[in-house]
Amino acid sequence: MRIVLFLFLVLGTVAFGRESISVIRPASSYVQLNMLAELRDDVYSADAGIAGEFAPCNCFAVYGDLSYRLVSYEWDTELHDQIHEMVNLQVNGFNEFYVGAKIFPVPYFGIDVSWRFPPVGGSKTNRFHRLGVSPFGLYPLSKRLTLGAAVEYYTFLEDDHFQAGDELGLKGSMTWKLAWNEKKKTGWQLDYVFLYRWRVQESENLNLDKLYQKMDDLYRGFRLRLDGTRYISIGTKSLGIALFYEMNRGNLFGVETGHSLGMYAKFLLG
Repeated sequence: MRIVLFLFLVLGTVAFGRESISVIRPASSYVQLNMLAELRDDVYSADAGIAGEFAPCNCFAVYGDLSYRLVSYEWDTELHDQIHEMVNLQVNGFNEFYVGAKIFPVPYFGIDVSWRFPPVGGSKTNRFHRLGVSPFGLYPLSKRLTLGAAVEYYTFLEDDHFQAGDELGLKGSMTWKLAWNEKKKTGWQLDYVFLYRWRVQESENLNLDKLYQKMDDLYRGFRLRLDGTRYISIGTKSLGIALFYEMNRGNLFGVETGHSLGMYAKFLLG
């Protein structure tokens, strides 16, 4: 089963997923099936997805994440004339696809290297290839409570003479296990993630003269996510059923501009 998962993650580059905020955790092996509903900039969408990770040892893991946008609608409102309109954007298809690897040179400290491929029909944003490097640390505060922290750096490839600006991020996470049976890996688990990200340089439109290339798109914003998962035994393996909420974009002063709500099934393989 582990070999099948590894081949799936390697060959998955022919497909394309949607970025979500992930909790910082040790290397593990699992397969996860997702369903979510999203609201962003007055656009309502529904996605189905699959994610997985393969860890041949505690010091290394590879992972992949892809999703398919099923439908996307925009809700337009004109306040003065009280006109409301629902528009089918006809946006469906594969979203961005993410692959990466986690390396642990020493216990509880690692480096995450990831690559994002642009979407195919399922998104009108995130059109650039993106390389990410994220050193992170884990600290087991107790047997059931683990804290994590990470620094993120993202850079983008030029596409059609547009160069997106580099980004930095700071992330913190917490994993809390309740009524947990470590041998059977059953019980309740709560995951919380907070991410603060900002663009450190303006994007450039290289089709224009140098004086007009800057796109004035600097920003600072935060995102957060909360997962509640119930793990049960399925033979010799463990299955987790989870509900989650994600604030997928906000600004420095806490005014949210995007939300996701969903559920997933997670099969622990190790």
